[in-house]
Order: sequence, then structure tokens, then C-alpha cells
Amino acid sequence: MINVFYYYYYLFYTKVIPDNQPHLTVIFTLSFSLSILINGLTSVIFAYMVNYNMSNYIMAGIFVAIMIVNYLVFYKTGKGKRLVEERPKFFNNHRLSIFITLMFFLITTSFLFWGPIYLKNILNAR
Repeated sequence: MINVFYYYYYLFYTKVIPDNQPHLTVIFTLSFSLSILINGLTSVIFAYMVNYNMSNYIMAGIFVAIMIVNYLVFYKTGKGKRLVEERPKFFNNHRLSIFITLMFFLITTSFLFWGPIYLKNILNAR
């Protein structure tokens, strides 16, 4: 799944918004999307379970950790370049892959806007 996201993020940064280092840009944006997802889920779980709001430093640390892992996995090993050659897709369907990737990006990015409000409501209710 991450491989497909990597490939379609790469296509975006080579065709729609051309970049001189698309692999590094993909690693950054994919790491950002994944960190929003993980931070959002853990924040909701912590808010429900122990009434704790994660600090910004913890969230930034999660982002940095994910970015380092993605850099080592995709860039240092050359897996990113191999993925571009393989052209992975969901169910071997280009349009479905674009749709799922776009929805993943929009859902994770939308948490930046509605997430703090939702967490505030959870924490105030307890």
C-alpha cells in the first residue's frame, strides 16, 4: 500500500508539480501524511483512554522518526527508484490507484483542521 502511495506521490511531483529532487520530496510528503495519520490515531486513543493530549514535540518526533525510516527504506536502498520502474497499482487499476491515493492524502490532511476540535471535545467531555 505504501509502495503505491510512493509511486503516485512521485508521479504528482514529476508531472503536476515538477521538482528537481522528486524522490526526496516524495519521502517528505509521504512521511508527513503518515505522521498525521499516526499522530491523529494515537492522539484520539490517548484522549479517550487516559485523558492525555500529546505535545507538539512528541508529534514532531514521530514525524522525524517516520521520515528517517522512509529515507532509509526508499532512498538509501534504492527502493524508490525500483518502485518507479515497477509502477505498482491497486488491483492493477490506474484510476482506482489515483482515487485511493488522493483520498488518503485528503483524509490525512483534513485531520489538521478537524482533529484539534475533535480532541478538544473529547478532553472537555471528561
